[in-house]
Amino acid sequence: MVLAFGEVMLRLTPTNFQRVIQAEEFDATYAGGEANVVCSLSMFGHNTKLITKLPENVLGDKVIRAMNSFGVDTKDILRGKGRLGIYFLEQGFGVRNSNVIYDREYSSISMATKEEFDFDKILKGVKMIHVSGVTPALSSNLYEISVELIKAASQRGILVSYDSNYRSKLWSLEDARKFMLEVLPFVDIVFLGILDFINILEYKVSEEKNLEAKLNTLYNELFEKYPNLKFAACTKRTVKSVNNNSLKGFFFDGKKLTSSRTHHIDILDRVGGGDAFTAGILHGILTNMDSSQIAEFATCASALKHSIKGDINMVDLEQVEVLMNCGIENINR
Repeated sequence: MVLAFGEVMLRLTPTNFQRVIQAEEFDATYAGGEANVVCSLSMFGHNTKLITKLPENVLGDKVIRAMNSFGVDTKDILRGKGRLGIYFLEQGFGVRNSNVIYDREYSSISMATKEEFDFDKILKGVKMIHVSGVTPALSSNLYEISVELIKAASQRGILVSYDSNYRSKLWSLEDARKFMLEVLPFVDIVFLGILDFINILEYKVSEEKNLEAKLNTLYNELFEKYPNLKFAACTKRTVKSVNNNSLKGFFFDGKKLTSSRTHHIDILDRVGGGDAFTAGILHGILTNMDSSQIAEFATCASALKHSIKGDINMVDLEQVEVLMNCGIENINR
């Protein structure tokens, strides 16, 4: 069982790449960084569970129905006062960047308290937990709950996956740094890229080395400082335009850095691409793939997500494996 802890939100997207100020109608979907990961893992055949808090209204009911449609266990989700957080996504086009507008203050999860969570019950039968830097940024209570959950999982021998997932609109670099330094001694799998090392952890990065050499050095330094770490991963994205990027994945197994092929992708919807990569890495670890397979599987999963509307990667194992092994095909008949 893989457990994720985090907020689920209503995403409202203006149709036809319009800006919010233009829009008269919106596409509605439900997702959140951690929920995206376990929904994707469910699509890959894993047993999954989501812990969050939802409002006691039909929107909370809708989220549970949406999560259940992926096979995610929702029985321990809390319900209570507050509202469902919303974010508006203005999808970019050409040289106009995408933009996110948050409307999540007073959400049910942001007002949750530690006393509401029974860690013994929540963690029973769990093999891995996944958390990110989004959730502790939402409130001081969630900061504390996230730390407690990570420590409780570590004490029980449960694998802990942590994605820094820094969001400048939610908290400062100083707060993100404080949290990361507090939880890193209890984490097994960490998702950190070059900018996380530079901006959050304040590592010095050589300008002379290429990216792979830099990552190899940084991961080795990090793993030496935190011997509890087992795996690390990140991606390199090259932006040609908002609608056309290239993507390469990296996976560090504690000794060796492995990379995927570079995938050139046309983008229908970029949001959730990082979560799709995360799910791919976790799937590879859980199924004992070798390092090169893990890097390639995760990057292929992320590349496919860019072709799907909404935050959640609605592809199964076969579709990822076809891209891995056969590349782009014409029509699958």
